[in-house]
Amino acid sequence: MSHDHSSCCGGHGDHHGHADHHTPAEGHADLSGPPEAPILVEVTRGGMVESVHRGRACIVDSDGRVLAQWGDIQAPVYPRSAIKAIQAIPLVETGALDAYELGDQELALACSSHHGEIRHTRIAEAWIKRIGLTVKDYECGAHLPTDTETAHEMIRHGETPTAFHNNCSGKHAGFLTTALHKGEPTKGYVRFDHPVQQRILGVMEQMTGQDLSQAPWGVDGCAIPTIGIPLGAIAYAMARIGDPKDLPDSRAEAVARIRRAWRSHPHLIAGKDSFDTGMMQAAGGLVLVKALLHIRRCR
Repeated sequence: MSHDHSSCCGGHGDHHGHADHHTPAEGHADLSGPPEAPILVEVTRGGMVESVHRGRACIVDSDGRVLAQWGDIQAPVYPRSAIKAIQAIPLVETGALDAYELGDQELALACSSHHGEIRHTRIAEAWIKRIGLTVKDYECGAHLPTDTETAHEMIRHGETPTAFHNNCSGKHAGFLTTALHKGEPTKGYVRFDHPVQQRILGVMEQMTGQDLSQAPWGVDGCAIPTIGIPLGAIAYAMARIGDPKDLPDSRAEAVARIRRAWRSHPHLIAGKDSFDTGMMQAAGGLVLVKALLHIRRCR
């Protein structure tokens, strides 16, 4: 099945990005790097280093310039939940969000890996009801809330978790909403060859400046495809969310709305005791954070 690139046009070159800019994979820095990821963190206990943690990282601006890097940033990685804001672009760009009179709270939830607190599940449940579907239409599965207090409360009352408690329920609600708006089947919306996922693949190609037609892919924890993309190219895509100056007008507008929702509802992006929410609240909206995994503080 071919990629849907119809929304990637608008006088800004082809779907690989603006012709006057370079992605990190195209140059601007020596990206060869050592074969082994550098040590980024040392954990000490007492006077001894207890463990070391290797990783790769980079800082890229919206022109595709690599400002700093640690390790090989050309090798593909699975970004998984870190790119939910990019996966939400079609929800806005297709007109689906407005067609169902949804707002910033739903859009923030679409970008989130929420903890399953009641404030999260209420929005997800109301959203699915608004578009005329039920929890049975979700294909992400169910799990206990990652918020410990909420999970313990459910266990005490003998309540069974549903897909609304899945940390990806907002993202999946966005997929279902877009499919309905475009007249596409809702069943099987998580498949790689479904129009919903192919549309997202086209968006990812344009935002990262990469040809992903032969990229490795696997199945994420919530059942959707996750695509292997060079780390530097992912950073470039995120920089363009922060500064969409070279995006087509419709995409730049969608990105601006996502950025506003993301900034306005930090608690919906994750939840209490999370790094994402805490960092955004502490920074007063000056930074947008979306972690791959929840980082929780010990009590």
